[in-house]
Amino acid sequence: MISLVIFSKTEKNKMAFSYSFKWLSLLLAAASLITIASADEALIESICSTTGNTPLCNNILKTSVVSERGGLGQLLTNVALRKVHKSLNLVRQLAKISTDFRTKNQYDACLEVFDDAFDSLKECKKRFSENNLNDANVMASAALTDIDTCSDEVTNAPPQLTDAIKESSNIIRIVLAASYDGPA
Repeated sequence: MISLVIFSKTEKNKMAFSYSFKWLSLLLAAASLITIASADEALIESICSTTGNTPLCNNILKTSVVSERGGLGQLLTNVALRKVHKSLNLVRQLAKISTDFRTKNQYDACLEVFDDAFDSLKECKKRFSENNLNDANVMASAALTDIDTCSDEVTNAPPQLTDAIKESSNIIRIVLAASYDGPA
């Protein structure tokens, strides 16, 4: 059996308005998502274009859902913390197996500055969470200086340490770029 529903003209107008309102709401929501995505892309481009390693920066941030500099800085700092922690563990291993007194002292110096870099990055992350970009920049800069100090201290470093220092340095440079909110 087929039912026939008859709507009055007023009911049809209400339904048409209701559907129009729903479509308009969907269009507005889509437009604001596109605007947010564009803003995110512009922010990510402004950060990554100032780093020495744009592909690495883009790779880290490509899946980010964060739309403001402080949040991106926290995300980047987390990556840097993991990288520095991994490098710190490598230096610990190298220091344990080193038999040469001079080399062991160099590794010990690296341990100290990598530990300092790790602490600076933890503070940097905190500053990003407060949206305090100036202090985040200072802390990221301190971490980079520490990593550079290790690089300067260790002569004839094994390739895995040279690579670890370079990787840590590259990530921290990206953190620095995220903390800089000035003209490009």
